[in-house]
Amino acid sequence: MLLSQNFRESAILLVLTASLSGFLVPYILKKVDERKLKEQKIIDDRKLREQKEFEAELTRQNKVIEAQAQLLDTLVQLLWEFHLLVLSVSYHKVNHDQARYEAAVEEYAEKAWMYFGKIRPEISKASRLTSNEIYQTLLIFCTDSLMGLDIRLATLIRKEAPHEEWKIHHDFVFQTLTSQVDEIVSLLAEELRLSSRTKLSNMTIKSSIESSNFRRSG
Repeated sequence: MLLSQNFRESAILLVLTASLSGFLVPYILKKVDERKLKEQKIIDDRKLREQKEFEAELTRQNKVIEAQAQLLDTLVQLLWEFHLLVLSVSYHKVNHDQARYEAAVEEYAEKAWMYFGKIRPEISKASRLTSNEIYQTLLIFCTDSLMGLDIRLATLIRKEAPHEEWKIHHDFVFQTLTSQVDEIVSLLAEELRLSSRTKLSNMTIKSSIESSNFRRSG
């Protein structure tokens, strides 16, 4: 009788265990799967957000690099055009070509401040596209060298300076100003090349890190 009672209890316990297992195991597995899906969604959303941020940053950096290249091209053209405009006046004066000298003076008077009006905004752009050191160098060059040269040239024209003074001025423009423009262009070009290489290098490193993280998480 005792054996029969134990058997019945064991059978009931077995049935209950089987019933609970049939319900609990699928339930637990379902919850585990739901948690995994939720965690995976969080990971996927984070990766998508980071990818979008990376692409936006890459686009921004490319725009900056394009703006820097445009700044260099524009300044180079403006500086050399202004240089030739100034040089033309003294060149014809020291070569005793009065007609061309007067035409060069007239052209300079007409265009000089137009060039200043174009060069100065480009230098302002440099304040956000280059280092402060380069920006200050450009600013000093514009105010001291270019505008200072304009004042000296106007003085020579107004007082009808003798040949020797014109010769000194012409040599200064032909030699010193030429070297200054070359130096300014070289400094700016080197600054922008280094800046561009640094930006591209940083973006490449970040891209490599993102790819590595993706492979590990996969």
